[in-house]
Amino acid sequence: MGGNAVCAWLGRVGCGNQNLVQIYTRAYHLNAPIWVQYYYYLIGLLQGNLGVSPTRGFLPVSNVLLDTLPYTIQIAFFAIVLTIILGILLGVVSALYHQKPIDKSIRTFYLAGYSSPSFLMALILIIVFVYFTHVLPSGNAADVTLSIPKPITYFPMIDSLLEGDYGYFQSSLSHVILPSLALALTTFGVITRVLRSSMLDTMHANYIRTARAKGCEENTVFFKHGLRNALIPVITISSLIVTWLITGTVFVESIFNYPGIGQYVVQALFYQDYPGILATTLVFAVIIIISNLAADIMYAVVDPQIRLG
Repeated sequence: MGGNAVCAWLGRVGCGNQNLVQIYTRAYHLNAPIWVQYYYYLIGLLQGNLGVSPTRGFLPVSNVLLDTLPYTIQIAFFAIVLTIILGILLGVVSALYHQKPIDKSIRTFYLAGYSSPSFLMALILIIVFVYFTHVLPSGNAADVTLSIPKPITYFPMIDSLLEGDYGYFQSSLSHVILPSLALALTTFGVITRVLRSSMLDTMHANYIRTARAKGCEENTVFFKHGLRNALIPVITISSLIVTWLITGTVFVESIFNYPGIGQYVVQALFYQDYPGILATTLVFAVIIIISNLAADIMYAVVDPQIRLG
């Protein structure tokens, strides 16, 4: 990244105080070799100490993550749901009407979607649903006039339901639609394309011919025998889609001014908040590992022939 970590933390005025600079340099071992600094960072990490965040008033980074990560998970959750629903639905319809006008229309739609970056899709949605139709809010996690619910689960939407604050829940739900939709529209096409191709290959398999020879109805053959086996590649790609959705929040949250971890990443990069950058990278890595593990477990659910062992 370059720059001086102490000056980034203390600012220009504080950086001019040599005694203060020496105190910070000794406290964080900034004069030591990089492997020594990394050693002390790992020791603090094992103790639950992620450092302090200068961009958030020197609050502990763990507290900042506790405040921002739930907002990002809210966006990612709805984006994943929309991506899976749109991807599977359009993939099935596209395979069912192979080489027909509806198939070609769907292919054009999803190609336009995942060929567009998430920030461009976000701007298009703002123009359509905010400036022209005025049906959805343009930014923030909820109406600024509403008070944030007391942290119970630390997910504001869930906490508002637990407290019976339905006004905040309705407001937060309307504010999460555009960010989630911006992410979903740029990723669902991957599922649609993979599922369509997998379905077309599966429907020519020998066991499909056997099912038809036994007199099974075409809908039973298509949905029960074909779709279930065709979902295996979709599960494989879904773990990658989770990664794209989580990292895509960096752009979407900045555009919609959504107070999640993506917006925090941008601030940390801009102000050289080293502890914040390290912590958010760690969080993203853990989410990617968990999504890959969930995909491996889902293999056995979809295909009984696959066993974990």
